[in-house]
Amino acid sequence: MFEKEFEQIFDIAKKRNLSKIDVFLTKNNSFSVKIFKQEVESFKYADSIGLGVRVIVDNSVGYAYTEKLDKAAFETILDKARENANYIESDEEVELKNYPNIDKKLKIYYPELEKVAVNEKIEKSKLLEKSARDYDKKIINVPYAEIGNARVDTKIANTTGLQKEYVSNLIYGYVMCLARQKEETKSGFFYDISHNFEQINGKTIGEESAKRALALLGARDVKSGKYPIIFNNEMAATLLSTFSGIFSAKAVQEGRSLLKEKLNSKIANDIVSITDDALLDIGFNTRPFDDEGYPSQTTGLISNGILQSYLHNSITAKKDKIKSTGNASRSYKGTMNISPSNLFIPNGKTPADDLYKLVPRCIEIVDLSGMHSGCNPISGDFSMGAQGFFCENGERKYPIHNFTVSGNFLQLLQNIVAIGNNLKFNLSSIGAPSILVENLSISG
Repeated sequence: MFEKEFEQIFDIAKKRNLSKIDVFLTKNNSFSVKIFKQEVESFKYADSIGLGVRVIVDNSVGYAYTEKLDKAAFETILDKARENANYIESDEEVELKNYPNIDKKLKIYYPELEKVAVNEKIEKSKLLEKSARDYDKKIINVPYAEIGNARVDTKIANTTGLQKEYVSNLIYGYVMCLARQKEETKSGFFYDISHNFEQINGKTIGEESAKRALALLGARDVKSGKYPIIFNNEMAATLLSTFSGIFSAKAVQEGRSLLKEKLNSKIANDIVSITDDALLDIGFNTRPFDDEGYPSQTTGLISNGILQSYLHNSITAKKDKIKSTGNASRSYKGTMNISPSNLFIPNGKTPADDLYKLVPRCIEIVDLSGMHSGCNPISGDFSMGAQGFFCENGERKYPIHNFTVSGNFLQLLQNIVAIGNNLKFNLSSIGAPSILVENLSISG
């Protein structure tokens, strides 16, 4: 795809004596439909395309981008990138290479998704809302009931001969509803992601969101103190997502990560492993290569409690004199950075429903808020708003009014005493099963 445009850019670069450049293009197509009271509230098609260039001049790096794919725009961004390279000081050592391809054939594009008719998506969105609204008389509103799908085309090439591209797509459905009992109102949220339209079960998603809202009604206060804590799979993934940046080698090298100087050290309980897997068969951020064209791989970050690796692009890997992990990331507008692919805590051996039975009493957390304002990635300290349940004798006893959970992320990893078997990925491709933490501070 876009062969003519890429040839044109490299021809212009050659005439300008730019011998070291790479070109990165992404094209995004998305659709979403939101239903309110069985009517279409919003109906969105979004298409965007952009192309970024990175130019290396005398070991200096410059970036520029365009959203117009024509000769004049290509000339402008190449000149601008070269100018930026002259003015931007950086200690980054950038080396362009023609990286090999992976051996594995990935299934990341599902053409049947492109064939699903708009009216089918609308009907499924209506089912999402109806299933939540009709579940119980206490459901008073369903402000969000949405079906959406997205397709991303990615292409990268450089002056060493590298030229790679791929296409990926997915579909999702989610519902958020409100339940009321007397003066108390609670919300419930549930979502699912798939590569298969039929696997997005509108009835199940809608009803599950309603169940979650209803379960939180009748909340009581909780006494402040230290409690064993169960994070359900979605909230465990939220916590991991909030602190995912600590695994970036760039953050480590710049002193912005609490994992600085902890490589090969024990930082978690023996039962804890964390993996980043860009080749994961069920992943929603699975890809054949990263945003430098480096081949994707599976990287064990923590294995049996030991920190084994950081996430690298070629620049940070060169600084540490190791190989990249294939986690280079950039938007066509931005500079090179590092991001996880499919980052997750693997399933443990304990059935998720049995976690309650491992301690006499505990608090289960099913909702977190204030992650960005209440979490410090350098110290690992966190203090977040939460909702959940007081559990005793192996079962939920009653919901708890909004409370605060506080602790330290590294201490939390060390105090995980059991891991469930219900791994689920969020919309950012970060996943976890439910986890039981020995204790954390709760303020009612």
